[in-house]
Amino acid sequence: MIRIGISGAAGRMGNALINSAAQNPDRYKVTLLLEAKGNENIGSKIGGLTITDDLKKTVDDFDVFVDFTTPSATIAHLKMLSEAQKPVVVGTTGFDGNEMFEIEQAARKTAVALSSNYSVGINVMWKLLREATKALKADYDIDIVEAHHRMKKDAPSGTALTTAEIILREKGLDPASNMVFGRQGRDLERGRDEIGVFAVRAGGIIGEHKVIFGSMGDKLEISHTAFSRDALAMGALKAAAFIYGKPPKIYSMTEILGL
Repeated sequence: MIRIGISGAAGRMGNALINSAAQNPDRYKVTLLLEAKGNENIGSKIGGLTITDDLKKTVDDFDVFVDFTTPSATIAHLKMLSEAQKPVVVGTTGFDGNEMFEIEQAARKTAVALSSNYSVGINVMWKLLREATKALKADYDIDIVEAHHRMKKDAPSGTALTTAEIILREKGLDPASNMVFGRQGRDLERGRDEIGVFAVRAGGIIGEHKVIFGSMGDKLEISHTAFSRDALAMGALKAAAFIYGKPPKIYSMTEILGL
């Protein structure tokens, strides 16, 4: 059984992780619930566990730490956990270049699972997209549309950006110079190498990602819809089980799932 520490425990993703672990009691046991200092839920209990704001004092209370919070919080946690050689599942998105460097440094000391989406379905979709792009890249325009709840702070989603990067690399193109975020105006005839990435923010949408391959004669769509955060939570727990006991480095979901 793997002891799991959860950051952002009182949030939506934290609750999904707690519930998913409870459905698999032979494999996982939640032993730490962490929230940011000043959070109104500090001191309250979930499932008999008291929510704390002190990671340093509780670093020996878990085997693997799962973090779906904010970039700044995740980096602070990683610095502490890498020194303690505690494996970390990073579910936070929206990192900048400096923060990615910090993650790479942490992974020199401990195992780090890093993915913009832990859903098994999304990761299978990425594999399908590689094959579709390989077959269609010369003759089809490709765009991505993603939709999430109105509370999501980053746009486009990390999943949409990863999707665009996967497609562009399969086409042999530089992601940084071939993504377009929105279109407006005249004389905007697109080039074949351009990929549009469009974000919708509305209501309580958990997560929708659609990739459109369009030619002058037909259209192919490959899409994924999350009905709840349970898909992300179960994938994150699979990642926790995989990296537990593994040597320091960054592990992708492709490696974790054997895709």
